[in-house]
Order: sequence, then C-alpha cells, then structure tokens
Amino acid sequence: MNSNNGVNTRPDGFFHSPVPEDCTKSSWHIALIVVGTLIGIPIFLVSAQVGGSLGLSEALPAFLLGSLVLCVLGVLTSVTGATTRLSTYVLAEFAFGRSGAKIMNFVIALTLIGWYAVTANVFGQAADMAIRAGLGWQLPAWLYVISGSVLMIWIAVVGFSGIDRLAFLLVPLMLFFLLYTNWLTVDHIPGWDVPVALGASMTFSEATSAVIGGYIVGVVIQPDYSRFARNVRQSAWAMVLALGVFYPIVQVLAAIPSVATGQVNLIEIMIALGIGVPAFLLLVLGSWSSNVVGLYSSGLSLATVFSQGRLSSITLAAGVTGTALALSQAQDYFIPFLVLLGILIPPVAAIYVIDVLLVRRGRCATDALKNEPAFNINALLAWALSSGVGYASSNGLVELSGVSALDAAIVAALLYPLLKVQVLFSPLSKKPEIS
Repeated sequence: MNSNNGVNTRPDGFFHSPVPEDCTKSSWHIALIVVGTLIGIPIFLVSAQVGGSLGLSEALPAFLLGSLVLCVLGVLTSVTGATTRLSTYVLAEFAFGRSGAKIMNFVIALTLIGWYAVTANVFGQAADMAIRAGLGWQLPAWLYVISGSVLMIWIAVVGFSGIDRLAFLLVPLMLFFLLYTNWLTVDHIPGWDVPVALGASMTFSEATSAVIGGYIVGVVIQPDYSRFARNVRQSAWAMVLALGVFYPIVQVLAAIPSVATGQVNLIEIMIALGIGVPAFLLLVLGSWSSNVVGLYSSGLSLATVFSQGRLSSITLAAGVTGTALALSQAQDYFIPFLVLLGILIPPVAAIYVIDVLLVRRGRCATDALKNEPAFNINALLAWALSSGVGYASSNGLVELSGVSALDAAIVAALLYPLLKVQVLFSPLSKKPEIS
C-alpha cells in the first residue's frame, strides 16, 4: 500500500472499499477542501445575484438560512461517510439498489459536469478580460477555457491527494484577495436594504433555493471526502466550520462588491478597481479549486455506471465533456440550473443518510452489495415524490417551509422511513465489521 502524506494514492481511490485508518486526515483538512470549493466563480455569481436582487439586508437571512440547511445536511452526509468510510456512490447502491444507484449516480454526474462547464466557461471569459486589461493581449476565450481545463483535469486525475494539497495552497490566497476587494468597495454600498439590478429578480424562497443549490451537490457527494476523516466527530466539525461558518461569510464577501458597483462579475469589478493581476489570480485559484473537486467526484460517480473503465480514464472523459459544454455558453442557464439542483438533489442525500444511519444502523459491508436488489423501489419512489413536491413548491402550488429545496429534503426524509417502516422495526442482529 503506497501512501502520500497520509493519503493513499491507489488508482481506484478506494472507490469500492473503505478508506483504511492510516490514510485518514484531520477535520481541518476536510474543511479546507470544502472551503476551497466555496470560494469559486459559481458561488461568487449566485451571491452577487442574490445580494443584488434582494438587497444586502434581506439577502443576509437568505444566505444564513441556505447555509444552515446545507450545514445540517452536510453534517449528516459527512457523518455517513465517516461512519462507513465508503464513497457516495457505494452508499447509493445500498440505498437505491445496484441498478437504481446507477440512475442516481448518473444524475449526480451530469450535474457535476454541468457545474464544471459553467465554471470553465466563466473562467475563459474572465481570463480573456483580465489578460486584455492587464497585458493587452487579445486571444480567443476558448483558448483559456481549454488551457484551464487541462490543468483542472490533471489535478482531478491525481485524486484526493492532489485535491488535499491544492486546498492548502489556494484557500488562504483566495480569502486574501476576496477581503482586499471588499476593503476597496465597502464604502460605496448604496444602502444595505437597496436592491441593485443584477439580473432577474428573485423572491426570498428562490434566493434561498439558489443558495442551497449553489452547494447542494457538494453536500450530497461529501462522503467522498469525509470518508478520509479520522472519526465521525471530526467529519461533523469539518462541515460546521465550512458550511455553517465560512459559507455565509464567503457569500456576503462576494455580494458586497457587486452591490457596491452594480456589477455581477467579481473579476470585472476587480479589474475596474485597478487590481487586474489579483483578479486573474483569484479567477485561476477559484476555478481550479472548485472544478477539480467536482470533476473528481463526477469520475467516481460515473465509475459506477461504467464499471469496466479505469477511474482516471473516466475522470478524463468527464473533463473533456465538461470542456465541450463550457464552449457552448453553459453559464446562460446558471440560476435555473441551481434552482433545479435544489429540487432534485436534496432528496438523494436525505434518502441515503436515512438508509445507512437509521435503517441499516451503519451496516454497510461492501461484500454484502451483491445481495442487494437491483432496484430499491421505496427509495426511488420517495425520490420521485419528494422531487415532485419540491417542483410544486418552487411554482407556488404547495407551501410547506417556503423554500422548495428544503421542502424536497423534508418530504424525502419523512416519506422514505414510512415506506421502509417494516425494516425499521425489524429485529437487528449484531453490527458486522465493515469490510
């Protein structure tokens, strides 16, 4: 077994087996990886649009509520990963069945590739803007998209060890540039309760759903990283730090410059302020960090669908597909994409958390997967119905919590145990060792 700074570099990334004890990391390592994905272009965009649409005083509750929902879900999914030491996609096989999990994993992979495409596209446009402003070079934007993607794909193919080192290098630098931009613009805010025209208007529910949608896929795939945590307690603390503390702070810091200047593009704002080089560095660092994590997890997800392929090859193919989508102006559908994620993805997390922690009591021995059914109809039905409720909520047809993403998660969390009630109350034997 080869290791690198405590993180195993096996080509399969422990995809089918639990992470061993000697390859685990502290809560700070896990938290830094998550924070690295939060300080990126997509979060900057959604934060700016929420802040501009609602005004900072009303956007703050949306940031806090969305972060709280993500933090609670993140703690649960993180604990699930740390308890079993298994990846999201193996856990999905227990919850949705061997073939049913492929459907869920394919949905997750598509959303991750779509996320990658949005980030890579905005990266290309902003890089072109920054280079022209700083150096006067006029190169085609697609060249920046492709060259940036090559670097992102390279780190993602390396696996968790590359992501771990990348987070430690990039997070402090990204925070510094973000704080510096705020220092230059905070005095120009027209008013904390004044909305700014930064695109389509949003209701509070839509804004909160967009905040949740901005990182909900990250919450669902959290076991991919929390399985490397030293224990359950540290995995939970990592989520509290990253999503409960840092996420709302990052959103406010991203919203302030946009509200102050009336522009949604943080990179464009920094260039206008005369700090084009830091803008370019923030652009590169933010895009690299968030896209590497997404691409790594999309590779893990697709590996369950294309089980005969090598993880590195599958990750490479996912990166090429994302790059192709990036060249087709994927960011034009960014906010509707986030709202849709906020409806479809939270039930997935709710279902596998309940299945693993409540129904199975953590009994997820990988050698028992062959005995699982092809489809867990109860899980698939709960996902379909809860997603339907989330869609109805987002269109004003029903009203539960007032936030469609939260409605979908709550319905899934209540419905799945009811469908599995005969399992919940069945006698449980002694918990076997995880293989």
